[in-house]
Amino acid sequence: MTPTRRTILSILLALSASGMASGIAAAQTAPQPIRVLVPELPVLGERGADGEARGLVVEQAQAILDRAGIRATVELLPVVRLYAELARERPPGGPKVYGMVAVPIRDPYRAIVPLALTMGVPLVAVARQGVTLAKPDDLRAVGPVAVTATGTQALVPAIQQYGITVQTVPSTLNGLRMLAHGRVNAVMGISSVIDVVARENNLTDQLGDRVQVSAMEAWLSCDPATRDAPETAILRDAAEALYREGRLDAIARQHFQKAATGS
Repeated sequence: MTPTRRTILSILLALSASGMASGIAAAQTAPQPIRVLVPELPVLGERGADGEARGLVVEQAQAILDRAGIRATVELLPVVRLYAELARERPPGGPKVYGMVAVPIRDPYRAIVPLALTMGVPLVAVARQGVTLAKPDDLRAVGPVAVTATGTQALVPAIQQYGITVQTVPSTLNGLRMLAHGRVNAVMGISSVIDVVARENNLTDQLGDRVQVSAMEAWLSCDPATRDAPETAILRDAAEALYREGRLDAIARQHFQKAATGS
């Protein structure tokens, strides 16, 4: 091999090794994916005809990401799965997982880390037609009241305060169907969600008196391994700023009004 060819080959080998080293370094330092989990519930988070996520909390999550200047995947998950994903222990270096959940957080999900308040929502009890419900204390004598498993998380104080007999149900629709068949005498949850589910399933005529029994706070939260990630402080600051400015509340009002009018 001539000296010239030997020199060229040496240069090519050096460039190749340098490229491989750069590739390995880039792979090692590449940012981990960021996921933002949103509850799959009427009004709050649903999938449109185009398959895209939409809804109140979806818009709030996207507004926070936009303000923070962070790209992430917004994912719809059934509520129980959402809580379980956020509470799951992950090894360092894995995906960063954020989500919008109700506070207070109770067992078995206490590992979830609340970051910033995003919304306050009134929780109501809606009685079956013919059942008197003029004040929250009336719930002591109403009999079984349907509450979803995740709704029970937010309603524990009210359940204890008013001595409510609870029937845990897998969904608001299940609770409303039980109401229609006289198996429970009321359902509890977010007022507009109850109304939308009832309207979409021809159960509105089953609904009677309603009273507010509590309020639920929704918070931007993260999994334990993500608590100290650089993005966490940025997202927290963005959510706090949007809440302070009334932007997140404006999104909520718009969606709750649409749900109430059926528009």
